[in-house]
Amino acid sequence: MKKLLLIFAFFISGLGFSQIEDNWEEKSELLPGYVITNDGQKIEGYLKRFLKIKSQRKVQFFQTKDSKAVTYKPKELKAYKIAADYYESHPYEGLTGKTKVFLLQTLVGKINLFEYYIRVEENRGKEMSLYKKGNTEVSLDFNGTKIQTEVLAVKDGNAYLKFASPKLLFKFKSVMSKYVSDFPALSKKIKKKQKGYRILSVLAIVKEYNAHFEN
Repeated sequence: MKKLLLIFAFFISGLGFSQIEDNWEEKSELLPGYVITNDGQKIEGYLKRFLKIKSQRKVQFFQTKDSKAVTYKPKELKAYKIAADYYESHPYEGLTGKTKVFLLQTLVGKINLFEYYIRVEENRGKEMSLYKKGNTEVSLDFNGTKIQTEVLAVKDGNAYLKFASPKLLFKFKSVMSKYVSDFPALSKKIKKKQKGYRILSVLAIVKEYNAHFEN
C-alpha cells in the first residue's frame, strides 16, 4: 500500500510562491489570443491573464484593446489561447467528473496531455520554492498559494484517461495497454511490464505513442 501511495504522489506536484499584490490580475496587460466557440468559430482578439486556478474557471475576452470584456465559462467555449498558452474545455470536476473546466495543454499529439490545478494550502509570505517529482513538472502560480497538478490524457479528442485515477494506478498494465492498443508493439511491452514501460514511465510511453503516429 505504501508503494501505491508513493506512485500516486508521482502524479501530483506541489509548489510554493512568494506573495504578490492581491490586485495583480487587475494590473495585468491584455495579451493576443483567440477563443473558439462551441460551434467552431475562431474569434481573434485579446485576453486578460488570470492565475492558474482562475484560468480554469473563466476567460475574459476583448475583440480590441478598447472594447468591453466578454467573460466566457468552460461550457460556453471549446478552447481559448492566450499568448503561448492553449486551454481546452473538458469534463473533469465534480463527483462524476463531468463538470467542464478549461485545462492547459502541455503535450500535443494523437494523445494530448492537459494539466488540472488544485489549490491546497495558503502559503503566503514564504520564500519562492519549486520542486519536481518524477518527470512531471508544473508551471508556477503567482499568488502565494500552494498548488497541485493532475494530468489528463485525451486521445483522438474523446478518449479520456486521468493519470491520477485509482483505476490507472491499481491496474496500470491492463488500462494503459488497452488505451494504446492501436499501437500493438507498445501495448505488448506494457502488458509484459518490460523495463521502461511501467507506471512511472507513463509520460515516456505517451511520447513514444505520439511519435509512432507522426510517421
